[in-house]
Amino acid sequence: MEDQPGRVFFAGVLSDQLNLHVDLRGTRQREDVIALVRAALSVPEGERVLADVVRLFEGAAVASDFERLLTPGGHPVEGVSPSSPLSGPLTRHDTEAALALLDAVKGQLPGAALRDALAMELRFEMPPRLSPEQLFLHLAELNVQPDGLPPAVLCMEHAAGLVPAPAWQHALSSWARGWAERAGLLDALRRRRSQRAGAAPDPTIPRCLVVTVEPAGDGSGDIVVRPWLNTVPGYWRPQPALPETITLDGLGGAVERALRQVVRLGPGPDERTVDDYQVMPPYVEFVMPYELLNHNVAGLTVRSGDGKPLPLGLKYAVHLRSLERMRTDDVLVRAQWLERWTRLQRRGITVHGWRSSDSDGLDEWQAALAAEPDRTATVIDAPDDGPAMEALKAAIAEGVPLAVWDRRGTFLEERREVVTAVFAAVQKPTQLPLVIHRLRRRAEVDAAGPLLLGRHIAFFWDDPNRLVDIQTAGDDDLAHQHGITCQGSRHTDDSEEAPV
Repeated sequence: MEDQPGRVFFAGVLSDQLNLHVDLRGTRQREDVIALVRAALSVPEGERVLADVVRLFEGAAVASDFERLLTPGGHPVEGVSPSSPLSGPLTRHDTEAALALLDAVKGQLPGAALRDALAMELRFEMPPRLSPEQLFLHLAELNVQPDGLPPAVLCMEHAAGLVPAPAWQHALSSWARGWAERAGLLDALRRRRSQRAGAAPDPTIPRCLVVTVEPAGDGSGDIVVRPWLNTVPGYWRPQPALPETITLDGLGGAVERALRQVVRLGPGPDERTVDDYQVMPPYVEFVMPYELLNHNVAGLTVRSGDGKPLPLGLKYAVHLRSLERMRTDDVLVRAQWLERWTRLQRRGITVHGWRSSDSDGLDEWQAALAAEPDRTATVIDAPDDGPAMEALKAAIAEGVPLAVWDRRGTFLEERREVVTAVFAAVQKPTQLPLVIHRLRRRAEVDAAGPLLLGRHIAFFWDDPNRLVDIQTAGDDDLAHQHGITCQGSRHTDDSEEAPV
């Protein structure tokens, strides 16, 4: 809590636990702490959640002292609702029965899917590489949720939804129902089941590292890198990691450090999964300003152990996204972006191409693009400081979500034909990121790789439904989260308006 990045990270974790977004000014520690406490006290059982997050960051001793501050002498302070008594730990019989059930279905129960489902519902990361039985025992040590349900009971609930055999589904579900009945929490369990039924995973949302990059703005030539980790496929809940100020040459190292967190939380080689989207390679998406969009991000190298550094695009699906468009508050730009993305998913890829020979007709080119909302992609020459960059800016402004170019410069016709064939080969546009990934991978292992398009292709793939908070230059305040549909609406508590 001593420095601004630490307080922002703390606020992000607390926000997810409370389902209440908290903006911190970041300039004064006292104001930020007041904002955090006010946010917690505005939610039923929020003081318990705040103490849990303090315990996570600072340890049990500090958390205990903090709880005593909130309830001095055992009497709640003004504005703090008294905590409901904890349901207590599971009985030995409860635990033994649950472990016996989990052992019986261990050949059917996908551990990675169970961990991801629990991370989504409980709003915190699960330890990686635990068996279902180990995960249950880990959760049995945690505090109950604000509605009184222990995380271990929710573990059994999710296990019931993941095993294929109806008899075992019933047995696991009955265990959870029986516990809830004995604890007087059957209504809370029913509410959880109802909420879960309306939150099916989206197979187009990957396990993903989003890296926002922008100039530091201090005249040094440095860049500010802000990683976001989306570790649960099927749901978009990106979590911020600590930002770094580095040189552009250090971007590969920053990405490598962030990637280790994403991969650590992914499924292990022996873990069963439910769907293909849970085992596809993590996406690495770079949200870049215009002037850096032609940077070779797929060629950044990352090291594994004592091996030689290898290109990022060899193992990961690497994409570009627009910093300016993600940051904009222009409702027209956002509406056009969403409209073309929707048309791309429903009607497929239709290209509006740009060549250097079109440089005298840029206005006409943009007008034609604006008049045809079914044009969902553009294939251009490399966007340097010339007309091709202006064409890319125009395409981004008109909402085009997909663009491809040859980073070397002019996109020769025979290479454009390769892209046309790739576009025609995909049955669904959502398959395109993996097709481009395979194209790059072949170019890296082929002896003729330096001559192949896969070594030089730039792939711009910008989904308006998967946003992250973007800070404006020179502003340390986190922006409000944009309309991420899988999260639902979230309230906001702004420290700038908090009375001190």
